[in-house]
Amino acid sequence: MSEQVLRVAIQGYPGSFHDVAAKTYWPHTKLELIPADSFDILARLLVENKADVAVMAIENSIAGTILQNYRILRENGFWVSGELYLRIKHQLLGVKGASLEGIKQVSSHPMAINQCRSFLGKYSHWKLIESEDTALSADRVAQLGKKSKACIASAEAASIYNLDILSQNIETNKTNYTRFFIVNKAQTEVAKNANKASVYIRIPDKKSQLLRVLQVINDHDLNMSKLQSFPVIGSLREYFFHLDIEFDHIYQYHGLKDDLLELTFEYDETGIYQRADLSEIIDEHKVNL
Repeated sequence: MSEQVLRVAIQGYPGSFHDVAAKTYWPHTKLELIPADSFDILARLLVENKADVAVMAIENSIAGTILQNYRILRENGFWVSGELYLRIKHQLLGVKGASLEGIKQVSSHPMAINQCRSFLGKYSHWKLIESEDTALSADRVAQLGKKSKACIASAEAASIYNLDILSQNIETNKTNYTRFFIVNKAQTEVAKNANKASVYIRIPDKKSQLLRVLQVINDHDLNMSKLQSFPVIGSLREYFFHLDIEFDHIYQYHGLKDDLLELTFEYDETGIYQRADLSEIIDEHKVNL
């Protein structure tokens, strides 16, 4: 009997941080990773059943919230069944035998380049080339085979494309992490250990209405770990609000939901799932303080 394969759509290519996130989330599952050039294409893979599930970055500790991805979740009615926080460690990669002294050009995704400015500033003579993906940059450097060309990518990319790590962990901020959502086309069964909910609410444009929502959350003694506003297209001074609510038991969330339904005229659940274990990130943050 053949092992079941999980088809996972990722934004990027083998060796990208989406690839690393997928392998981290499903360490003991055989995966078929399906690359997408953009998040909209990733969404289409799910809609057309070309993937069973998707891994989607939703925020970065340096770059902030990826607003377009909340739009994608909402417009497609996708369901979030999990989350993962991945520490982003950038490596300078080159072909075998390359050295820092011989590098003339470095390519990578613009976000990766920006996150390594302090290191790159030491080599002002290097030409920086922006690309659409860190892993694709690694693939191109490997194919060109020139010792003068390097890229910024993951350690996973170095292994996949047989490149040397010329300099390790060159990111400026050592607490750089990205939060990823595990995204399904339709709602899945809520796990018994679920302790976090992602929801959209829409409230009347009335004085202190948002404050009332926040007060209800406080009255239930629950933690709101994220609040993000989005304008309602075509409506003046009307907003959606995305909330992440953390709880210990599902009945606590249901009690809060009942009260919030009385204050909102739209309430949509994006997902109910087990929140990510942040202990390693917290411990590393303490070390880097």
